[in-house]
Amino acid sequence: MCTVSGSVGVMVVASKKAAPNRALHAVLAQTGLSNNRLARDVQAESRQRGAEVHTDHVTVKRWLDGQQPKADTAHFVATVLSRALNRAVTPAALGFTNAVSVEQDAATVQLAVEYLSDADTATDALRTLAGADTENTSLERLRSWDAHAAPGVISGYLFGDGQPEPLTVASGESPIDATSIRVTTANLMQLDFQLGGGHTRELLLYFFRAQVLPLFDSLPHGAPRRELFVATAELAQMLGWSAYDAGRHGAAQRYFVHALRLAREADDSLMGARLLSNLSHQANYLGDFTHAVQLARAAQSAAASRGPSSSTTLAMLTSMEARALASLGDRRGCASALSRAEALMDRSDSSTDPDWIGYFDRAELAGESAHCFRDLQRPEETKQFSALALPDGTPPRTRAFINMVTAMGSLHGGLLDEALETARTAVTLAGSLRSSRYRRYVRDFVAAAVQLHPRDPRVVDLVVFTAPVVDEQPTA
Repeated sequence: MCTVSGSVGVMVVASKKAAPNRALHAVLAQTGLSNNRLARDVQAESRQRGAEVHTDHVTVKRWLDGQQPKADTAHFVATVLSRALNRAVTPAALGFTNAVSVEQDAATVQLAVEYLSDADTATDALRTLAGADTENTSLERLRSWDAHAAPGVISGYLFGDGQPEPLTVASGESPIDATSIRVTTANLMQLDFQLGGGHTRELLLYFFRAQVLPLFDSLPHGAPRRELFVATAELAQMLGWSAYDAGRHGAAQRYFVHALRLAREADDSLMGARLLSNLSHQANYLGDFTHAVQLARAAQSAAASRGPSSSTTLAMLTSMEARALASLGDRRGCASALSRAEALMDRSDSSTDPDWIGYFDRAELAGESAHCFRDLQRPEETKQFSALALPDGTPPRTRAFINMVTAMGSLHGGLLDEALETARTAVTLAGSLRSSRYRRYVRDFVAAAVQLHPRDPRVVDLVVFTAPVVDEQPTA
């Protein structure tokens, strides 16, 4: 390695044998800009951003030869080329790997979980969070749920900022192409369903930081951002689920809350409702049952705020309320919520549904019901709804969770042999599933079996059999 001299703020350490930057060559050729013109435009962009960068045709030639600009300069180049092509281009797509870095040290991640005042601040917070998450920091605040945040998040989303201005596409402008973000998110979601969040988290983080967040910097001035907000919120919520599944609950909570702010800016009330329900699910899992109820009800309010809405989405949101009420031991409230959810599913109409709710069908609702009856210790109903939740083709992760719910129901019903055999089968079928949530399902079942039958040799055998799963270290 050698240090390359050059204009202030432009050149960085580069290899003596740097390969030509073919990505930058290709994009620059598409624009038709000369090296001189690109250099002048980058200077102008840097001045407009308050950071004077001195570039000339020699500087551009060095980039084309493979030398890396500083991260800020790379973003200025991406902005200029995005404007010339009338579409967003990221620094990574230009071969500027130096721009893909941790923007801020993990220690700068805020301790409080806040619903932020504007979408740009939320985007910056997501950038910082993803950087800290990529560094796999052990900071406790990225692992721990903030039990005091829910009221502020609910009031901030429902009442805090009035109606956002419509983010429409002006005449002659091309909206940002968010299709690639959505397709990638959907594909990674399928991998998550198959193998668990531990397998997908690093892929999601890299894509989010290298390909998605830089779009906010390089989007041409005045271009509409609604589609980018929606696609980014959807990917951020997937990152939240991945962190949740890996046991990084502080990180998961922040992904959900910051994505909620982007959904509000995009005026997507169903996405906002989805994110509130995610927070309800997480709060319930972590034992914060009262806030779980409040978040689920806020989600239903958000979904219904624009009049008639997706019945399928409302059924899912209502089932989250039922889950939280079951955790509180409120049998009557849980039964009422499940009844409402079933009635909503009866009115389900796919033509009114957002694409992302396509996974939620009667089998998914049966799975939520099975969880409710498990928590209420009603073994017959647990067994009945668990069976309905496992049609042919159920993804391995879902099957693993439901099998453990079934096992717990059998244990509550006094059917020890059936419970132990179901649990053993579930662990075998789960195979390489990497999920801290699944480990907890197994751990909770084993603890309950030991408490009820502490000296039974069949239970001792199961303790030994499940030890590799229960004792496995977290994936994050």
